[in-house]
Amino acid sequence: MSKQAMTAEEINAEIERLSKSPYVKLARDTANKALRQKLYQLRSLDKKGREIAERLGVKLEE
Repeated sequence: MSKQAMTAEEINAEIERLSKSPYVKLARDTANKALRQKLYQLRSLDKKGREIAERLGVKLEE
């Protein structure tokens, strides 16, 4: 597409085309995997932190 202004129809057609793209699907899958990894890492750190606080007798506010 050129850099000139696009009509609403052209924008919708481009969105539709990109929504079906296997490259978009691959990028989304990769991004989702990275988010899940971050979530698992944070859960693990939270658990370790709670264990450390309990061992030290420290009470932290959430």
